[in-house]
Amino acid sequence: MIHITSTDCFRTYNVTFLKRTIYCSAVAISLSTFNPLAIASNSIPKDIKTQILTDLAEIHPTANINIAFNLPNTQKKISKCNDFSLPPIKKISAGGRFSLRLSCKHPKWTTYITFIASINYPIASAREPIAKGQKLTSNNIQFTMKDVTKIHRGYYISPEPLFGKVAKRVIKQLDIISPHMLDSPQLIAKDDTVMITSQSSIMSVSTLGTALQNGKKGRQIRVKNNRSGKIIKAYVTGIGKVSTRPQ
Repeated sequence: MIHITSTDCFRTYNVTFLKRTIYCSAVAISLSTFNPLAIASNSIPKDIKTQILTDLAEIHPTANINIAFNLPNTQKKISKCNDFSLPPIKKISAGGRFSLRLSCKHPKWTTYITFIASINYPIASAREPIAKGQKLTSNNIQFTMKDVTKIHRGYYISPEPLFGKVAKRVIKQLDIISPHMLDSPQLIAKDDTVMITSQSSIMSVSTLGTALQNGKKGRQIRVKNNRSGKIIKAYVTGIGKVSTRPQ
């Protein structure tokens, strides 16, 4: 087994989110073979090891990465070649499997090596069941290490994008939280009194109005100007606040 390691930093969060810590630890890329007739570590040039590590670190700079590869049937050729070249790794598909064309200049030959990667991040999941419409907070979210190549519907690796969101449906305990499960909270309800702000390049004018629709942040709703009686469209900017221009 050939191990490639490099120091990298990644973010983790304690279970209460009261403290954020940046950990610097070894990112280990473990290159093991499916084939029992594995070639010796000194037969794989150092530049290939470095390239694989560098490419994967660019794609997933804060992950813990493990890789296994299947040796081709050209082991004898590989063991004799000291002038290898590999194309850069652009992406890792779902399931973590990808192939690279391995070329040798002297003697001249090419073959393909198939890799399976495990890309591990601290991923947000439900610490407890989260009801439909319930806000996500530090009390109902936790972060645990997961292989993201096996997650197909999106995920979160930090809490900031989650806070302020509400569950579209019931999220079961330990379920990985993905974007399709979440929605923005309603900030304005129909018939609420709202503050309408109208801005220009030189001045800002505010007046009271009445919301004629429910609204979430960034959404455009119909609002009645209480002074003039005119009905306008305005963008929700906060609780009880709208603006005639998008923010």
